[in-house]
Amino acid sequence: MSEKTRHRAPEGVGDSPYLARPTPSQERMRFYEFGPFRLDPAERMLLRGNEIVLLTPKAFDTLHLLVRNSGHLLEKDELLRAVWPDTFVEEGSLSNIVFQLRKALGDDPAFIETVPRRGYRFVGAVLQLPHPAPKQLEKPPALEVAPDDSKGIVRVHQGLSEPATPRSQIGVSRERYRSWLLPGAAVLAAFLALFWYMHRPLPPPRISEYTQLTFDGHGKNAAGTDGSRLYFSLDKVFGIRQMAVSGGVSELVPIELQSPFLFPGGLSPDGSNLLVFSYESNQPPKVSIVREPGGSVRYLADAESAVWSPDGESVVYSTADGNIDLIRSDGTGDRRLAGLRGSRIGSLSWSPDGKTIRFCRDLKLWEMASDGSNPHELLHNWRPSYARCFGQWTPNGEFYIFVAGDRGQPGSNYMNELWALDERHAWFGKPSREPIKLTSEPTRWGWPLPSKDGKKVFADGFIDRGELVRFNSKSRKFDPALGGISAEFVDFSRDGKSAVYVSYPGGILWKANLDGSKPVQLSELPIHPGQPRWSPDGSQIAFMTAPTNGPPKAYVVSSAGGSPRLLLAEDKGAQDDPNWSPDGRRIAFSRTPDIRWPQPDVHANLPGIVYILDLATHQVSPLPGSEGFFSPRWSPDGRFVAAESDDGLSLKIFDLVTQGAWVLQTGTQAEWHTWSRDCRFIYFESEQGHPGVFRIRVQGGKPEMVVDLKDFLSTGFSGSYFTLDPTDAPLLLHFNGSDDLYALTLQEK
Repeated sequence: MSEKTRHRAPEGVGDSPYLARPTPSQERMRFYEFGPFRLDPAERMLLRGNEIVLLTPKAFDTLHLLVRNSGHLLEKDELLRAVWPDTFVEEGSLSNIVFQLRKALGDDPAFIETVPRRGYRFVGAVLQLPHPAPKQLEKPPALEVAPDDSKGIVRVHQGLSEPATPRSQIGVSRERYRSWLLPGAAVLAAFLALFWYMHRPLPPPRISEYTQLTFDGHGKNAAGTDGSRLYFSLDKVFGIRQMAVSGGVSELVPIELQSPFLFPGGLSPDGSNLLVFSYESNQPPKVSIVREPGGSVRYLADAESAVWSPDGESVVYSTADGNIDLIRSDGTGDRRLAGLRGSRIGSLSWSPDGKTIRFCRDLKLWEMASDGSNPHELLHNWRPSYARCFGQWTPNGEFYIFVAGDRGQPGSNYMNELWALDERHAWFGKPSREPIKLTSEPTRWGWPLPSKDGKKVFADGFIDRGELVRFNSKSRKFDPALGGISAEFVDFSRDGKSAVYVSYPGGILWKANLDGSKPVQLSELPIHPGQPRWSPDGSQIAFMTAPTNGPPKAYVVSSAGGSPRLLLAEDKGAQDDPNWSPDGRRIAFSRTPDIRWPQPDVHANLPGIVYILDLATHQVSPLPGSEGFFSPRWSPDGRFVAAESDDGLSLKIFDLVTQGAWVLQTGTQAEWHTWSRDCRFIYFESEQGHPGVFRIRVQGGKPEMVVDLKDFLSTGFSGSYFTLDPTDAPLLLHFNGSDDLYALTLQEK
């Protein structure tokens, strides 16, 4: 519906059952509380604490309707009829009112949710409470003094004849009335105050201060603290470091393990031991107990995640096949707690009272009793599009802090904001039943770690910005590419005049000249394109959607602009990396059937397979021998197709002329594989071991490093991005945002 569309409200409010107006007497008897706000319809007043929030009359009416119908979608037309009865208005007036409300509520979109092209929904937790009865000013009865010579009587006439009462008795009655009225009013006021106090919402937790602790721009995981020291691991570099909780210079913790890494919950309650993970090629991760500092190492188990029990006597850990086991810290008594096969289990945490274990399963929060009984999803109906994970309790058990974000949000890497579950047990007051939002964009936050006293939360704060750079082989430096735009998934037209790319983190597909002029937008949200490829004739762009809320799909869009259309509308499976053959007659793509979406790693434990689509006949055929491989790349001469193995440690070359195939062992995680112009080499990026851009001969041999990325900070939808430009110069997305540890002050008032 156009913003210029005008509306005239008919008689009444509309047909929605949610917009039926309560009677004035009903509204005088209640008020609403949400977050730090109180909405009083009787007084037409919005309070934040004890401060009045100024609103226009129409803004107040709109907020009242949204709050009163919390959780329900209110259509735009219905709101327009309700707020502007018998008036011509534009839809933009409603948008402006919602904008004003969001600013008045702290510019927090978590309260008012926009449902595109439909309307708005109030999603904050709303508590409806009875309003204290106002004092009634009643008209006194008419008094008439009747003549009576002997008694001097006052008669009160109210339409009925009443016996006269002597003046002396009236005085006594008034005194008696006063004697019980004031104490009675005091008792009533105390009762109402007690009732409100017992049912009032407890003050929600909030972040009152942000203190930056590191300044090197490297992503980190805060993993443990003993009250004076903070332990953490770097995101892309194995090793464990420690520093003062106030920040400053960090130092490496010496540990005799290969590729050591520490997760939150890895420091024992007494601060004397670490649960350290080690990673070796082609081996499952192992967790060992390391005596701190730099002491003995004792292997404990093969595990994906692990955490100490509150008393430090045991360790609960998850296995690669979806089991949760318990073992004593001395290595004895290993036993199964729960079996959740077919799932990836991580982010284990144990409640301070020892009764509950929570964990992340397929990007959802789950919990079970500490004996393994009753495993079930936590927050089942809360924000279905949100992924939530990485939770930890504060030491007193009052708050459970976790990370959540909209999986459909481009560039979000699934997580972005800190939330809290209020689990306080108070005699008076009620904690919020809904999660409480602690942080807001643009900063995205990593795994939270509460401090020893529970007054702070340590977490990695991340503001994402990228710069597309080109490696200059002569100067051995990086120069800005395409003007240094923040973009990834770049492909160049065959005539060398244009390029397509996806803005980062915006997630929009664009076409532009090589100097950035004449940009043309080719997609819009919620589609988030990836791996766009020009057709050989330059008329179309094929791309895949990034896997957010479902399996990736292949689309085609005109390079002149227009609406993207599905490449295989009838196909229900995943469609990865559509690639045109050089003659433009076929498209290669891959898919992984039977996968459950979304998952942290879309190719985990599932065999990939490459397919060829004949555009003339619309027939799809599997590429023989491609089981276990995905992400096909057609060679520039059209003879070969290269694909990546599911474990990422090898590439397979398919010769479409001889029908032969062979495997190239990369010896490291090969990502973003790309053909050289002369078809002699395949280039790829690896972040394992010594990170860099490598190339390997198509006919076999050992990979050789082309670009050293040891000190290069990468970013992108998948954490990094790499391709080649038309001259075979490496293009990468360089991170130039901020990524450091912070101490967030947690307050309950």
